[in-house]
Amino acid sequence: MLPRIHKRLSMRGLIAAVLGIAGAGLAGCSTSADISYGSYRFGPGYESGQVYESRVFGDTQQGLGAENCRTVVRRERDAFGRLSSREETVCE
Repeated sequence: MLPRIHKRLSMRGLIAAVLGIAGAGLAGCSTSADISYGSYRFGPGYESGQVYESRVFGDTQQGLGAENCRTVVRRERDAFGRLSSREETVCE
C-alpha cells in the first residue's frame, strides 16, 4: 500500500511541476487586436490601393500600446508597357 501512496504523491508533484512550467511560459505572452480597411482605384495604365490598419497590443514586457499604419501600393505601366510597382508604409 505504501508504494501506491508514494506513486500518487510523485504524480501530483509531476503535475504541479508541469503546471508551474506552463504558467511561467504564459507569463511572457502578448496579444493584439487588429482592424483594417482599404480602398482601391484604377484607370488607364495605373492601379492604386490603400490599406489602413489600426492595432492595439498588450505585451507583458512592453505593456499596452497602439499603432496606426497606412500602406499605399501603386502600379503603373510606362510607354513601353512595362509594369512598375511602388509600396510605402507609414506608421504612427
